Amino acid sequence: MSRSISTLLICVLAAAVFIEPVAGIASAQGPARQAASRPKPAPIRRTPDGVPDLSGFYTADAGGANYGLERRAQDFLTPATRGVIIDPPDGKLPYQEWAREERIDRERPHRGYDDPTAHCFVAGGVPRSMYVPSPFQILQPPGYVIILFERMAWRQIPLDGRAHLPDAIRLWNGDSVGRWEGDTLVVETRNMNGKTWLNEVGDVVSHAQTVVERFIPIDAENVTYRATVTDPLVYTRPWTIEIPLRRQEDELIEAACHEDNQDLQHLKDVRDEYRAKQKKEKQ
Repeated sequence: MSRSISTLLICVLAAAVFIEPVAGIASAQGPARQAASRPKPAPIRRTPDGVPDLSGFYTADAGGANYGLERRAQDFLTPATRGVIIDPPDGKLPYQEWAREERIDRERPHRGYDDPTAHCFVAGGVPRSMYVPSPFQILQPPGYVIILFERMAWRQIPLDGRAHLPDAIRLWNGDSVGRWEGDTLVVETRNMNGKTWLNEVGDVVSHAQTVVERFIPIDAENVTYRATVTDPLVYTRPWTIEIPLRRQEDELIEAACHEDNQDLQHLKDVRDEYRAKQKKEKQ
């Protein structure tokens, strides 16, 4: 055996010792020993008055929900999504026909300029603000839950049983009121302005949208986020998404959306080019 081949075999064998098991394939130790080696999650944190303490810095394991709530493969530059809809059971949004057609049209290149988040508006809406690929922080002062989003937005959720704002007042993130049901924080949001998109592919909601969110603590580090959307103008029935939230040891940073927003002009150029072409064809 030549010296070069011997050296190559030694390097391969040495490297093999340090190769980590591939995801989905059990290591030589076996799954039982791996599970035993993991630290047991700490119990749910609680405030002095006994309710779960949700305060902390979080990231969402959203599975690409900002690029589509339904399961879908990658489409050119649009990433694949795992699908986060748990009801209906088929994982499909129960669109009315006109709304499905609008959603399909929004995915066309010239409609990208219409997504409010492309313009750095203050909020992505509810529930989108919970799954855009950006972290958020929950604060829990007495009588409130406050959610601060790194992407220049916030939600103030009172827990004192107050009524919603008058129907004539419409907000990007709506008007939220919360309550505790056991260890679950339940938040009902109304008074949407109907201008938000649910993601970059343009899933639709209207001003008739209401959302009931449930923050369900699992242990000290994990929370299940579940949101049920009702919008009779757009959908034939309510639907529900579910996303894991993971507490992180980190903090929010300043995100200057306008200063780094280099895509908006490109989106506008695409839209204007399309409109000019349409106008020329009608002449």
